[in-house]
Amino acid sequence: MSDHTHPVTPSTRTRLVRVAAAASCIAAILLAAADADAQRNRRRQAQTQFSDTTTVTVVEVPVQVVSGGAPLRGLTRDDFELLDGRRKVEITGFEFVDLSLVEGKPTQPQVPVAARRHFLLFFDLFYTTPDSVGRAQQAAADLVLTSLHPTDLVAVAVFDTRPRLVLGFTSDRSQLRQAIRSLGQVQVGDAVVRDPLGLVVADIGGALAEGNDLAGGAQTAAGIDAGAMLAETRRELQNLQEQAERGNEASKIAAMTQGMGELANWMATIEGRKHVVFLSEGMPTRVLYGNQGLTNEDQAALLADNEAVLRGQTQEVDQQATFGDSSAQSAMERMLRMFREANCSIQGVDVSGQIAGESQSRRGSLLQMAKDTGGEMFSNFTNLGDAMSEMLERNSVTYLLAFQPNDLKADGKFRRLRVRLKDAPRGTRVVHRPGYFPPRAYEQTSPFERALDSAQAVMGGVETGDIEASVLAAGFPADNGKPYAPVLITARGEDLLAGLTGDVLPLEIYAYALDENGVVRDFFSTRMGLGLAEAGAAIRQSGIKYWGHFDLDPGVYSVRVLLRNDVTGRRALSTAVLNVPGDSPVLQPPLFPEPPTKWLLLREDPSDQRQDVAFPFLLEGAPFIPAARPEVARGGEAQISLVGMNLAAGAVSVRAQVFGTNGQMVDGGGEVVLDANQASGALSRLNGKFVAGNRLEPGDYTLTVTVTDSANGQHSSSTPIRVL
Repeated sequence: MSDHTHPVTPSTRTRLVRVAAAASCIAAILLAAADADAQRNRRRQAQTQFSDTTTVTVVEVPVQVVSGGAPLRGLTRDDFELLDGRRKVEITGFEFVDLSLVEGKPTQPQVPVAARRHFLLFFDLFYTTPDSVGRAQQAAADLVLTSLHPTDLVAVAVFDTRPRLVLGFTSDRSQLRQAIRSLGQVQVGDAVVRDPLGLVVADIGGALAEGNDLAGGAQTAAGIDAGAMLAETRRELQNLQEQAERGNEASKIAAMTQGMGELANWMATIEGRKHVVFLSEGMPTRVLYGNQGLTNEDQAALLADNEAVLRGQTQEVDQQATFGDSSAQSAMERMLRMFREANCSIQGVDVSGQIAGESQSRRGSLLQMAKDTGGEMFSNFTNLGDAMSEMLERNSVTYLLAFQPNDLKADGKFRRLRVRLKDAPRGTRVVHRPGYFPPRAYEQTSPFERALDSAQAVMGGVETGDIEASVLAAGFPADNGKPYAPVLITARGEDLLAGLTGDVLPLEIYAYALDENGVVRDFFSTRMGLGLAEAGAAIRQSGIKYWGHFDLDPGVYSVRVLLRNDVTGRRALSTAVLNVPGDSPVLQPPLFPEPPTKWLLLREDPSDQRQDVAFPFLLEGAPFIPAARPEVARGGEAQISLVGMNLAAGAVSVRAQVFGTNGQMVDGGGEVVLDANQASGALSRLNGKFVAGNRLEPGDYTLTVTVTDSANGQHSSSTPIRVL
């Protein structure tokens, strides 16, 4: 976000970019502006690339194995058999995830996305009274803020007259607290914060949530009385419910099950094991099941019906009351089948707060939803987190199996899977993904599915995709406001254009900065259309480079950037570590200048740019544009700039280490040779050359540079490099 005094709507725009000149002209304009910034700065301070692609479908199957009520650990790939339909298939991938052994932070990608637990808090506002909604909020807070693992991803949705997603799957407990408290009704300042991927619903500058008190009337970080706003929403929903009571109960159940079926379709787009925590008072059980689970009053009516049948007066018996409504039953079964096929269990949570009476008959619907999808039923709880502790423990160990299906037809048919455990101990239960659908073409997916899938990729933080892309993020102090963190994103042109027809490249970029607790602290997004008649040659020559920025407090952040062609669906998820300077010593990533004409250079709109900061990239006083993924020839040299903040003044020494993709250091990988005269002070710029070792084979590596200052403090930073 670009304003430093109050929250505003982040950079989200759609524009058609018509490039009227060659990339060199664009670079010249950008560098002219950079030179003016550089003058102000000086006054303030005395591959191997592949053109062919092959689509390979990999199906990941998360499996939980429970024996004696506890997860079974220590199994290997050889202990499992996997069947695709009736055919045994080779297990080509195997990972073991035990959340009890995963410490770390949610931003560290220690858990594969498909093995992460996903919890959707689903608030039923249709069949639930306003008082019970408050209990549902508190129950959700008990679960999220006190009992879930930091790596668990949680989303929030409501059903009033249709399902609505309030917050996408995130590890950000601060945003979750806002979403649970407000159920989507929070407004920040004078503008609603709109995140196209649904990962932000409220003030992203607020403190991390503490405790789980969600009492009505509490103030949000933006000073909004969320309790009062929710109370008004509840009154409106209550009016809707009262109107619906006069209608047909079966029609209401059909509407509810249809909406939940839509929710199941949403969940099917998410990888991994999923749990819908359904917070509700339940649907009228008698409409669904007839005389099952009746109250005393219902039982008396049933006795009268039985006596009428004995007298032969069957015309006096209400068949639907006795056997249930067949259309409602069919709708329920269709909905539950959709949840099963989506590998999604329903954890039914009765929030009525009652022990007997009418609520007892309503609980039957919650019990069926849970039982038929592999979930559990929770009622009369004092703390939902405590009540669900056994379920959470059973799901804390996951075996992630993967295979590549052969001759997979894109016919939309559900393929059933079976997982068998060899020599399983008696009483062992294997819970796994029941099946899968063939991947759908991008154009067949809805905008909502695309956003949900993209949000999962961002929060998963695992670099992936079919576009070669890189990101460089660095932090610099500012004279006013928060430190300035420019973000440079590059994408290979041939990958962007692959499969594209037409004369416009529709490009989407979503960038997020997450702190060590998984809280989104800033983000920007942009959508643009690049006219190929003018820009096509420049894009094909190399690709595009986009310059955005974050405004962040000092600290260490995980940068997640998703870039996508919105016609073909080709995308990339790239990550970087960002260290924003404060009072502590910081060494920014090694910066390598590259020719400004290499890329088609694009920058955020002038209205989004910081006007109070100097141009940050200087080499001997001259501005340059750094490479997001530097390239150097084996045995060759490349200019390098090392920017350190708050290093001890005086002489420094520099050590370079080069690591391969396997994490092993390459002996003689290279060295950094500094120029003779170097600056020192609060902001030090150490210029020199990086000399790549002759032993480096062409390929991708990581360069780590360590600077030792005059106080013997060691400061390290890294950047990916490519050896040609």
